[in-house]
Amino acid sequence: MANKKAVELLKEGDIDAFNKWVKDRRKKGKGGVDLDDKDLSGLGLRDADLREAHLNGANLRKSDLRGANLHSARLRQADLRGSDLRGADLSGADLRKAKLKGASLKKAKLKGARGLN
Repeated sequence: MANKKAVELLKEGDIDAFNKWVKDRRKKGKGGVDLDDKDLSGLGLRDADLREAHLNGANLRKSDLRGANLHSARLRQADLRGSDLRGADLSGADLRKAKLKGASLKKAKLKGARGLN
């Protein structure tokens, strides 16, 4: 089940508040944020802390993910077409069957990412 608070903060565009909320969650020992199958298309998610987030099947089409931390995120079957992922950390991310046509991955960290073949 998706985290309602996470979706609200991201749709409001308050990345600083979102990152603080994620940090507080981690202090409490909670895992990655669940955003599976959510429509986050076209959002400004620059520098968002999405480490270990569940984004399977999420619509991130044409989103600004520059500098976002997606380390070990689960992005299976996510729609990232036309997204800006320049400088994003996708190391260890699962991108199997993700749609990446037109996505910018310039200077993105891709070490250990799966599904980019």
